Amino acid sequence: MERKYGEFVGVDNLHYAEVTTDTSVAYVADTPAYLAPAAEIAGAPEINNKSTYYDNAAANAYITEGTTPLTVTVSGIPASLAAKLLGKKYDAASGRVLDTGKPNPPPVALGFRFNKGADDYRYYWYLKGKFSGGSEEAATKTNDVDVRTYQLTYTAFTTAHTWTIDGEDKPMKRIFGDTDDEAFDADGWFDEVQTPDTTSAPSAIALSSIVPADDASGVSVGSTVVLTFNNKIAEDEVMIISAAGAAVAATKAYDATGKILTITPASNLSSSTTYIVAVAGVMDIYGQALAATAKNFST
Repeated sequence: MERKYGEFVGVDNLHYAEVTTDTSVAYVADTPAYLAPAAEIAGAPEINNKSTYYDNAAANAYITEGTTPLTVTVSGIPASLAAKLLGKKYDAASGRVLDTGKPNPPPVALGFRFNKGADDYRYYWYLKGKFSGGSEEAATKTNDVDVRTYQLTYTAFTTAHTWTIDGEDKPMKRIFGDTDDEAFDADGWFDEVQTPDTTSAPSAIALSSIVPADDASGVSVGSTVVLTFNNKIAEDEVMIISAAGAAVAATKAYDATGKILTITPASNLSSSTTYIVAVAGVMDIYGQALAATAKNFST
């Protein structure tokens, strides 16, 4: 039998990522995180099939697809993560989940892979859905080991954002691919949520622009520093340094795309002073590190 017809014989690499933006303008999800050791994942889309008959014969069949409920069985899940996924309140100070009975789960993307045959895999990303349930059970210990697992229901639905597919703007529910397909590349599959925009290799990380510009003079003492990168950033150690070598106290924030970093000094900068923006420790979500550099401006 050819590899491409292999049976599903395993499941692993269960990941999730909170969807932070899903609009007509953009779809943005956090960097994926490991969810839990997977025991079983099973699901099927809700299908409505309506046939029409004319002249005593079937004339057409109209098929629509609703949500896709997935039953996700894992070994167990930390209380803090269960609270996050199920929309419960986790009190970090006491380590307790405060369940009000009124869940408000966040939209999340869900990724995993199935073993396919002896050597291949099928990789999945569901782009948007919500968790519910959280089935818990345990039995008394006996002379036999009675293992009980933890079960969640993930209900996948289509995104609000659309991509151009076959010339038409369409939403997306899931993306998957098989490693026995020569065109499929699984590298970096769990580094970010896969969308139609992530089918090609990422661009080399770069600093696209900085405001104030390098060597700018006469900059207002109340200015912020804005750095724009070409890829979504995972971490950075960017800071403003005075001419005397002291770090300037400031807050840092990224926009919804994760590419634009705004540094806001805690107080006005000193006038007639040169400042250095140390661009260091910058790494994008693909694991690419930006070579350290320095930009300067004067007020």
